[in-house]
Amino acid sequence: MRDGMGPVYGLGESGHMNAMRLGWVIMMPEGDRPLIIQKAGGSHRVFSYLAFAPSRGVGIFMSINQFNFSASMEMANVNDVIAVLAPR
Repeated sequence: MRDGMGPVYGLGESGHMNAMRLGWVIMMPEGDRPLIIQKAGGSHRVFSYLAFAPSRGVGIFMSINQFNFSASMEMANVNDVIAVLAPR
């Protein structure tokens, strides 16, 4: 758990990070959003994002194949989509 640690540039832009395990970002439940485990990355002009909510059986993967930093940052909005799509 982060336990009061400050943000780290390059790790917290996909949403508030409560914990990290083996490079996976863990976002604790908040409001309608369930616990989300996510990973983002990029290499050779490809950006990808994977997020899933184990308690609701929902996961989303997306990838873009061009260098577009703004689009890569928008990929994290999938966390809000999970909250809407995931059955309760």
